[in-house]
Amino acid sequence: MKKKQTRNILTATMVRTLSLGMLCAVGAFAMGIETAGDVHPFATSEAALQELVRGNAGDVNDDGKIDSDDAYLLYQFAQGLESPSPRQIKTGDTDGDLRLTEKDLGYVLRHLSLR
Repeated sequence: MKKKQTRNILTATMVRTLSLGMLCAVGAFAMGIETAGDVHPFATSEAALQELVRGNAGDVNDDGKIDSDDAYLLYQFAQGLESPSPRQIKTGDTDGDLRLTEKDLGYVLRHLSLR
């Protein structure tokens, strides 16, 4: 009689890899649950909007007011069509990331719509 050969489907390397993967997944899940209460997605945007309302940020052309000219410049910078000067980055950056992006343009447009 011939003995039936059985093949081990899971090798030791595969078991270690799967174990490490599961450990990473469980750790990431646990970290996500632990820090879930620390996330405040609207805190930054609301603070930036308040800065805009006070006129402290969003005035890209530095003419003392936030208007459609600032929105147009922010659009140009966000699309990479023009390069901002350091002064324009400082005055146009509404969210504090030191870049002029569509997010900054959105804040300026929202400010203009609230006037």
